[in-house]
Amino acid sequence: MSAPSSRLAWLRELTVPLLLLGVYTVCFGLYSLHRETSEGVRHIQTAARRRVAVEMTQLQANLDYLLRAGNLPAVRESLSGLGYNPQLEVGLLVDEQQAVLASTRLALIGKPLREAWPEGELPENVGRRQQALEQLKGVVELSTDGRRIIGHYPVQLSFGPSPRRMGYLFFQHDLTELERAGRYSAERSVLRSTLMLLAIAGCMGLGVHFLLGRRIQRLVATTEGMAEQIGHSRRQLRENEERFQMLVERTPDAIFIHREGSIVFLNPAAATLVGHERAEALQGRRLTELVQPGEEGALTGPEVAQGMREVHWVHRSGGLVLGEVVTFSLVFEGQPAWVSIVRDITERKHLREKLQTADRMASIGSLAAGVAHEINNPLSFMLSNVRFIRDELRVLAGEGDAQAKERLKEVQEALEEALTGADRVSDIVRDLRTFARGDDGQRVPVNLHAVLDLCGNIARSQLRHRAQLVKEYGELPLVNASESRLGQLFLNLIINAAQAIPEGGDVKAHEVKLTTWREGEDQVVVEVKDTGVGIPAENLHRLFDPFFTTKPVGVGTGLGLSISHGIVKAMGGRITVQSEPGKGTAFRVFLPIGEPVAAPVSPGPA
Repeated sequence: MSAPSSRLAWLRELTVPLLLLGVYTVCFGLYSLHRETSEGVRHIQTAARRRVAVEMTQLQANLDYLLRAGNLPAVRESLSGLGYNPQLEVGLLVDEQQAVLASTRLALIGKPLREAWPEGELPENVGRRQQALEQLKGVVELSTDGRRIIGHYPVQLSFGPSPRRMGYLFFQHDLTELERAGRYSAERSVLRSTLMLLAIAGCMGLGVHFLLGRRIQRLVATTEGMAEQIGHSRRQLRENEERFQMLVERTPDAIFIHREGSIVFLNPAAATLVGHERAEALQGRRLTELVQPGEEGALTGPEVAQGMREVHWVHRSGGLVLGEVVTFSLVFEGQPAWVSIVRDITERKHLREKLQTADRMASIGSLAAGVAHEINNPLSFMLSNVRFIRDELRVLAGEGDAQAKERLKEVQEALEEALTGADRVSDIVRDLRTFARGDDGQRVPVNLHAVLDLCGNIARSQLRHRAQLVKEYGELPLVNASESRLGQLFLNLIINAAQAIPEGGDVKAHEVKLTTWREGEDQVVVEVKDTGVGIPAENLHRLFDPFFTTKPVGVGTGLGLSISHGIVKAMGGRITVQSEPGKGTAFRVFLPIGEPVAAPVSPGPA
């Protein structure tokens, strides 16, 4: 190869790295220019904000002194003297009526703020002004476009025992010239640095190319591989941290990490468990403040390894929350600690207790049906014998003398009373058997008025000391439904209506009214209305929730209305409620008629 050809090859080989160095230097210079310019602007903005804050604080103190002396002319002179500052666009002292008391521009004094300086009424300025007046503290911030510094400082306008008047200082500084000067200085500095760096890079590139070119290439390749591997590992670590953090924050179980009896970390669910909104408020607190006294050993003692424990946690409202707790040890932030994972089982335990109560009630119902059956047999022959004795006494009364007739008449009256009482017992037993026998939900033609009469008889003991039972029946057809389920539904509603009326009042002043009517061609309506205490509006939407009750403990289980709602829905109907505190409650049950059945049933006795 000739010497010219070898020199051309050498020049071509040298040109590539030099061009790359040149491009790198230019890019670095542009990046440095942008960075230095941005840093310079931020520095100018920060320094200007500090300077304006100091000046406004000093001016606030000076104006406070002059206003205490009642020297408003001096206040105006002091403020107008600041107008020499070319960067200060405007400075205003505004009273509580938004009128300008003093200004750097004398022509603005006495004008409303919206006329003197409309920018003062921008939403961002109104927000800063309200913040300054509420906190009695100056607020100095950048405008939205970042070209101005806007300050609001509260100023007391009146002193003494009378109601305090508060005004505020409004300042607006222009940063355009300062930023332009900063950018010019940064551009000159970066240009010098770039040219110098370009010269140094060219020299270094030549030296590196001739001396260390290939070795550096191998080293760069190795370094890039290591950097890629490290970057991949960092990404995996960051993703694992994000997944773990999301898992801890989103889990519904409460997580407490504690060391030596003090909480060092907890998730949002833990704060919610004890009634706090923010988890940070509980960090550093003692466990003894959050756990019922005597139970903290289940979280820190040697028995924590025994598995799941039940611990009562103290809610912020003062109540207790029952939680299932699993505690184990781990290293947290380089030191040993305990982790307690808590699951709130308060509602589950209440649900279990209420289901047990419901099961007991079902057992009692079955027992009542059995007892009614057993009572009915001796009651039947007792009634038969009493009727026989009554008939025989009537015969003997017709055959005896006057004195015997008089005595027999008294015996007859006693027997009539006994027979009336026995018939009443027989009716009660029959109603109880009818209500308790059940029909597995089988639908048959049902006389709604007969069901309502039956429920009214059973609920008589609840009603007689509270209110009168009033019936207003319309003409209804037979309804295809389950008779026992309807009995359960209406008995619940009648007893609830009775219990809504305080016991011991004037019985004649209160009533539980049963009203029926036909709604259109395909449904009937049964209304159970009382004159009781009513239901607050905030509770109406929860009436049919399971276990929700407004009755005292031991009076209601909270299942009656929920079960009633389920019965009505299963029959294809609906139930509504209207109530007003102090004016009573009305439940309306809408039931479909179903397939055509026999002729309409005439109204029963009122």
